[in-house]
Amino acid sequence: MDLGNWNRMSTRILVLSSMHCSECVVQANPTRAWNLFNHSLVEEMHLTRSKTDSFASVEKLHNPTGDNKVLFADVHSIVDFVRQIKVDEELLRQLRNKLLLANGVLDDAERQQITKPDVREWLEQLKDAIQKAEDLVDDIKIEADHQRGSRVRKFFSSRFSVKDVERRIQNIIKSVNDIVEDMNRLGLREGVQTSIPFQIQRSSLNILAKESDVYGRAAEKQTIIKFLLSYGGHKFSVMPLVGMGGIGKTTLAQLVYTDVIDGKVVMEKPFVIKAWITVSDESKSDVFTLTKAIYEEVTLSSTDVKETFLLQHKLKEALQGKKFLFILDNVWNVDQEIWDGIQTPFESAANGSKIIVTTRVSNIAKDLATVDSQVLRLKSLTEADCWLLFSKHAFNNVDPSSYPHLEEIGKNIVRKCLGNPLAVKSLACLLQSRLNTKEWEDVLTNDIWDLNDLLPALWLSYYNLPPHLKRCFAYCSIFPKDFYFPKDRLILLWMAQGLLQPQNNMTLEEVGEQYFEDLTSRSFFLVYGDNEFKMHDLMNDLATFVSGESCLRLDDNCSGNLTRRTRHISWVGHPMRHHIAQKLERLSENNVLHTLFVLDNWGQRATQHVINPERLGSMQYLRVLSASQLFFSFGGRVKLLKSIGRLKHLRYLDLSYDKRIKEIPEICNLCNLQTLLLRYCSSLDKLPESIGNLKHLRYLDLSWTQIANIPGTLGNLHEMRTLDLSYTQIGKIPDTLGNLHELRTLDLSWTPIKKIPEPLGNLHKLRTLDLSHTPIEKISGTIFSLHELHTLYECNRRLQWLL
Repeated sequence: MDLGNWNRMSTRILVLSSMHCSECVVQANPTRAWNLFNHSLVEEMHLTRSKTDSFASVEKLHNPTGDNKVLFADVHSIVDFVRQIKVDEELLRQLRNKLLLANGVLDDAERQQITKPDVREWLEQLKDAIQKAEDLVDDIKIEADHQRGSRVRKFFSSRFSVKDVERRIQNIIKSVNDIVEDMNRLGLREGVQTSIPFQIQRSSLNILAKESDVYGRAAEKQTIIKFLLSYGGHKFSVMPLVGMGGIGKTTLAQLVYTDVIDGKVVMEKPFVIKAWITVSDESKSDVFTLTKAIYEEVTLSSTDVKETFLLQHKLKEALQGKKFLFILDNVWNVDQEIWDGIQTPFESAANGSKIIVTTRVSNIAKDLATVDSQVLRLKSLTEADCWLLFSKHAFNNVDPSSYPHLEEIGKNIVRKCLGNPLAVKSLACLLQSRLNTKEWEDVLTNDIWDLNDLLPALWLSYYNLPPHLKRCFAYCSIFPKDFYFPKDRLILLWMAQGLLQPQNNMTLEEVGEQYFEDLTSRSFFLVYGDNEFKMHDLMNDLATFVSGESCLRLDDNCSGNLTRRTRHISWVGHPMRHHIAQKLERLSENNVLHTLFVLDNWGQRATQHVINPERLGSMQYLRVLSASQLFFSFGGRVKLLKSIGRLKHLRYLDLSYDKRIKEIPEICNLCNLQTLLLRYCSSLDKLPESIGNLKHLRYLDLSWTQIANIPGTLGNLHEMRTLDLSYTQIGKIPDTLGNLHELRTLDLSWTPIKKIPEPLGNLHKLRTLDLSHTPIEKISGTIFSLHELHTLYECNRRLQWLL
């Protein structure tokens, strides 16, 4: 091997590794990454002094505490991998200077991308170059880990070409050179920055809007209640609420619906059935899918019925002689013909039943309204009501007259929101507790207000997010509109993509919780219950815009294309629809994909091989694979598992609900896996001893499987945080599970387990232990010595401690 080439290549590898271990750059404005790059370059240009100095320089970059221990180990292995090299200082200095030049104009570029397509393209190129560097660093890290575990040390294994790495590094440098050269042509200026320091007060979260949070809708609310109390002699009546996005249709419907549930609306004959049905964008636009959604909400159960006639008959029986209230929220594409088909089962209900429909489309409202009702058009809020809403959130319920220097500026900002409560609240949250006159004036005078097609207030809220939250928010564009998703799974997805920045004394899961609360407090997410969220349609549009080419959502409204820059794909449309199938066929052409997320928004599942399972093996940089809705033959499933076993970068794998999976030996080769979801894999009855190879696994869900025995090697998974063994056949827990010292949650509910082994008393960080519905007769005293334990579900009783 040419030692000179090796020296130059290894130098670049080490510098890139420092970028990777700080944070992954998947969104514009990667300031922190560049700062760390600049700092680490100075440190690492002295690596040739001695082996000891090499390790010392890296230790300055990472304090090995808490979750930083993992990052320190990664850097340690990379340094060990290249510790005998010499550094090409001039080459690194050139690369650093060009990256710093690009960094200097990032704020200006992000500001201009709204109106200038060329600038938006420049940012896409920059993101693409950084993501390629990230992929390279991941390759180096995996190879370093491989070499560390090998008895025979080699610079590279046969599958890892020196020339290939050199070529990739040279291409990255060339791309950055071209990006920097384009800066002057685009007129990007250095030092332009209008971002507001990020500091907010977190408010309590609730599933439904509170009366105290709504202004200017008292008259409209009374109109709806009067409609509910009316009796026109018809089986059912329909009142549509129509208005622009963000005007408060859903919030108003929630207020009324809550009052009905709480008994605040006094009726002679109350509603027996009450159901809220969210109609997802244009996807639920046929009789069958809408009828199915209504039936499942009415009965609180799922159905496998495939025929529309039979399904409607079941709904008719469920409604027979009962008075109902339905809320059909966010209706987009229901014409008169579809509506006539949907309402047939409603005729069996009792007189006085009511339906409230929220929609942005006036024609839909006109078609659905019944003769004894009216279309309620929600107008913009008055300036006075908008000011009340704004001042409540911006000043934290303090009288705005206490801040005379901000009051007039705030009122001018409110005027620019044109009576849209979502825009008003978003900006109020942005400015919350920021009492600096210049920051408020920056928002008021920003030229983004000149735009008409993108709600300026929402863009300003996004633009002023810190970089790490921008990336997390942009990633959420993979979710379809009106899609509910568990918060804890979102955090695991962020983790898999490297979007969570390690912080001292906090686990990555806790960092993700903090990010989620920060975004929710700024109205980017709507939280439902304890663990689910969705995004407002306008926020979803914003996420789609800012994610650019890196994210592609394949659904019935998909207009984007799969390009060489696409890193994240979600699939929510029916696979046999031509435009979706056509794009799915091109998946194998993309070898830089990081996310393949298959979502089943209707309960329909693919029955044909719309994706060749062998193609997945070529997606070498895949970090997230959710394939629980992909159905293959038995032979296809075997090929799929073999392909998955080759995905060395995979961090998140969901194969839940697959009844064909009987064993998972291939999965145990995935040494970087963090999350493994095998829920409802009802044929899975054993785990291999090699499960202990998954040294980075943090979240394991085996619930509702047929597993009866846990191998002792599971105790080798020292990074495990959550272990769900509920509804399995496990009768005994191996003592080695006492080695899972980072475990926070252990669920053993509904298992035949009779005894908890003493070593589980060593799980000193355990916070939740669920033993409900087990035949355990006695709990070891060591369990009660776990001082971090918040909640213990003991048989059919619950004991709770507060720290």
